[in-house]
Amino acid sequence: MNLLVSPKNRRRLSGRGQSRSAPIRETRGLQAFWSWLCLILLLVFVNSCRSKTASLKEDLQLYVDKAILWTATEEQINKAIAGVRRDEFVHDDLITELLKPAVNIVWNHTQELEKYQPKAPPLQNVHREYIEAWRAHYQAMAGIVDAAEKKDYIQLAKANNDLIEAQRSLANANADLARLLHESGIQQETPEGEQAPSAPPQKSAL
Repeated sequence: MNLLVSPKNRRRLSGRGQSRSAPIRETRGLQAFWSWLCLILLLVFVNSCRSKTASLKEDLQLYVDKAILWTATEEQINKAIAGVRRDEFVHDDLITELLKPAVNIVWNHTQELEKYQPKAPPLQNVHREYIEAWRAHYQAMAGIVDAAEKKDYIQLAKANNDLIEAQRSLANANADLARLLHESGIQQETPEGEQAPSAPPQKSAL
């Protein structure tokens, strides 16, 4: 039996079809919207990571350039320490002569380091570690000079041990900096560090 569909019924059927297809179109539209939104967020995240990497690399390069200017000062300090080490802390006058001026140099150097503020957090941590190492140098060297002037050789031995620890801390800071440079693709020739000064022989009090 043939069913004849009147124009009125056709409109009803067409309306029902449209009403059913509308949610489907809306669902597809939402899916497309969320897909585009996820893609945009992903691109923003990737660009942010690239920007942070680029910022760290630029900050490191500026830091290396700045560190070159600090080299001359640090060589003066290390030269004074090496001179006392060669003497093996035997002559009190030589300790005072070499280290007393160096103590002031270390103090000024630490103040100069504190003025420099890196922007990248990883480099900020390394620079803070570097500053603390030089502060420890200052305290240890001042302690050695004070002990030599008072001829307090127990204090002298303790202060020298503090200096050894300060040099180790400085070596650790340099190692952390070298790691950041390596991870950022910046090559730097690291000079061989000096050995830590040996502990002075115990002297009998005069």
